[in-house]
Amino acid sequence: MSPLEVLVIECPGDRLDGGIMLALTSAVDSGALRIIDVTFVHKDGRGRVTTSELAELEEHELASYDVVDETLGLLSLQDIARVSERVSINCSAVLMVIEHTWTGQLERAVLKANGRIVMQERIPTDVAFAALEDARRRRA
Repeated sequence: MSPLEVLVIECPGDRLDGGIMLALTSAVDSGALRIIDVTFVHKDGRGRVTTSELAELEEHELASYDVVDETLGLLSLQDIARVSERVSINCSAVLMVIEHTWTGQLERAVLKANGRIVMQERIPTDVAFAALEDARRRRA
């Protein structure tokens, strides 16, 4: 199995923007990602949190999530509660466990070449953006 990651996407209102699902669908269709768990969170104006699983969606809502391979229940109630605290008021979020399937092919190629992956570490988004912005400024 390739590396797993929890990805949480938040949008204002009671649903995600359709463009987000198109981007996820593209990543899944290309074989780069596999979505293996999904939970939905909504925080209303008073800070009340409601959660739902994929199986609880209405039939017409499920079409957007055809890209989910299976739901394995990897997100615990504690995980969901912890992430729910970070969701903004009057926003909805989707919590996903994703598998970076593209790395499996790379890992097999490295092993076949008798190599090894020495380090694999995710750079936090804010750190990556700051580094890229700094590099752009230096080039200008």
